[in-house]
Amino acid sequence: MKRETKKLIDATEEYLKQQYGEVKPEWRIILNLLGDNLDLYKECRESIRKNGIFDPNAYKKNPLLSTCKDLEATIIKQIQHLGLSPYAQSKIKISSEDDTDDFIESLTNGEV
Repeated sequence: MKRETKKLIDATEEYLKQQYGEVKPEWRIILNLLGDNLDLYKECRESIRKNGIFDPNAYKKNPLLSTCKDLEATIIKQIQHLGLSPYAQSKIKISSEDDTDDFIESLTNGEV
């Protein structure tokens, strides 16, 4: 894993620790796969930038375009599986009960 990607994965792991108290072994697998896919995606993008999106000699588009598209979809799924996207976070149910309303009600009733 490239150093830049490793930093991102380490920061993601730290975020997961803060959110959930631990990073389960199965989450580490997803994190490692995410890192690998991010590196592959960057390599594909660099190659496409270097070689172009179309080969005029073969009259074909660069095959890495479809690889990039597949990697993008995979990366998005991995991010969602880890609950890191705004969409994924909106789907996560809060496990602890929010007692803010009860506290405010007890204040207004003079129970505190």
